[in-house]
Amino acid sequence: MTGWSRTPLLPLRLLLATLVPIPALAATFPEVGHDIDARLDPAARRLEVTDEITLTGDGTLEFRLSPRFARPSVEIDGAAIEIAGNPDGWRVPIQGTGEKRVTITYLGPLAPLDAGGGPFGGEEAGSSPMGSFLPGGAAWLPVIDAERVAYRLTVRVPAGFRAVATGTLIEETPEHTVYSAAPAFEEPSLFVGPWDMRERWAGNLRLRTYFEPDLAGLSDDYLQVAEDQIKRFSDLIGPYPFQGFSILSAPLPVGLGFAGLTYIGRQVLPLPFMRGQSLPHEILHNWWGNGVRVDYATGNWCEGLTTYMADYGLTAERDPEAAREMRFGWLRDYAALPEERDGSLVDFKARVHGAAKIIGYDKSAYLFLMLRDRLGDDAFDRGIRLFWERHRLRQAGWSDLRAAFEATSGQELGEFFHQWVARTGAPRLRLDEATTKRTRGGHALTVRIGQGSPTYRLDVPVVIETAGGKLRRTIALDGLETTATLDLDAEPVAIALDPDYRLFRHLAPGEAPPILRDVTLDPRTRLLLVGPHQDAARELAGRLMDAGATAGRPVAGTPLAIIGTTADVAEALAEHGLRDVPAALGGKGTARVWTASAEGGAPVLVVAADDRASLEALLRPLPHYGRQSYLVFQGREAVDRGVWPPGASPLRRTVTAE
Repeated sequence: MTGWSRTPLLPLRLLLATLVPIPALAATFPEVGHDIDARLDPAARRLEVTDEITLTGDGTLEFRLSPRFARPSVEIDGAAIEIAGNPDGWRVPIQGTGEKRVTITYLGPLAPLDAGGGPFGGEEAGSSPMGSFLPGGAAWLPVIDAERVAYRLTVRVPAGFRAVATGTLIEETPEHTVYSAAPAFEEPSLFVGPWDMRERWAGNLRLRTYFEPDLAGLSDDYLQVAEDQIKRFSDLIGPYPFQGFSILSAPLPVGLGFAGLTYIGRQVLPLPFMRGQSLPHEILHNWWGNGVRVDYATGNWCEGLTTYMADYGLTAERDPEAAREMRFGWLRDYAALPEERDGSLVDFKARVHGAAKIIGYDKSAYLFLMLRDRLGDDAFDRGIRLFWERHRLRQAGWSDLRAAFEATSGQELGEFFHQWVARTGAPRLRLDEATTKRTRGGHALTVRIGQGSPTYRLDVPVVIETAGGKLRRTIALDGLETTATLDLDAEPVAIALDPDYRLFRHLAPGEAPPILRDVTLDPRTRLLLVGPHQDAARELAGRLMDAGATAGRPVAGTPLAIIGTTADVAEALAEHGLRDVPAALGGKGTARVWTASAEGGAPVLVVAADDRASLEALLRPLPHYGRQSYLVFQGREAVDRGVWPPGASPLRRTVTAE
């Protein structure tokens, strides 16, 4: 299962990794079958469940159930049984051998869906008149430790609502819907909404949308994208692993992915990027994360692979320059990450904040980009298909990916995977010298490059500018520095190291223009609120600062965020010796946001809004513009934005003659 955070319009993270861990239970039964009848009234937030459980073995059956439900009643083979314990562990004595039928019945209210229930952490099942979401792992069903589990789920909802669950749809009538999962890899998730259903078949795959009537006009486009992308990824990887795919409208600003379906906030469904990038990402998770499950003990590889093959892959096919900008954006985000918040791919489990996304999505995607550059397209593509063939509907980790790529390339990749998966950090490149001299055959370009410590083994791309055009070469760097001589036909004019950002690395000084994340990701940030509406400014700061911030006056050498009304911000800037609003932004819109540098180079983020309403209008949109250097808002709409021009890169040199 995968999913976005509560914040809208963010890339997906693995929700499964954040669900509340289930404590070890009293006895593990070899096989448990659930036959569930659930009656759910979304508007009343009321759930009634009868779960007939079939199991073999004896001992104490222990199950967990949400404390929102009344004390369950239990029967064994039709006879009422007294149970002990509490919602964290209800205990049922099972005596005798042979098959037993345990019936558990309970009812109770669900959490309000708009007050922290539902997908946010998996702790609660939530409901509202606009719909219901009961995630697997939220203990809305009895959670029992077993070696093998199967579910049959019958759901009954009031007229005007439809129910969808994870698993295979086996029966559908106006009165009820039935799903099954056998074997099941996790507890079912249940979704209910006031939806119209649209359907098309793509061969033997059932594709559906479940949208509210006012969104029904989007269905054809979504179904077409789903059909096209399932075919695309099937051709690249292997056959789609499930019987269909459904797209469900959610009443809250979320995006969650499950085996065979995705649950997306209704307010973002009309936006073009959903069909162009986010929906393909969700579809690909049916291979990576749901089709091949993640061995979290060794790190979560699937978000990076999905980002690389879906988000980046589609961008690269459409526009190579946009793909270059995406790579640069990943590196620019990493440049904003404080050293103490860096991490390894082994340690990444799920996206829980912006720093984790930079490692688990961006750095991980870079690994696959660099691996393709190293192996070549053919060996890489065959490695992807072999990994799928070996681990379809099984659990896999980074070592299994390595084994597949070693098998198809014939290369030993232990060092490559170790330095990018197990280590924290990234290389820092230097271009120390570039000289040329004439030879009988043309020109000999001598280049001395280096890196910081600890060192990486790198194939460094170089671009050489000559009178006849640009030439591309690679220099192997294994150690603190190396000197290479390149034979050229044309006279070299200049040389640049990795100008297209093919390596995951620290950007060199001058390559990284200031952006909002330089301030919002740093836990040392000082927060200065000015003007009469400091409660609104404080709420905005709480949403912006990924690592928190300390309120108070600026401290030399640490990042600073100034938030307030326009006139008061101008006074604060003057008081602390900082430049006023840039001329290109002055007087525009109802709010202006920009980055600057204090004396000594510490980053500064300034938010200047004309009044309280303008401050409050930034609460939802501004946190999603961390990669920008400046923005102008008219109410909630960003009418102008951009990144300040970079400075001169020390990784580019004019070639000198010997």
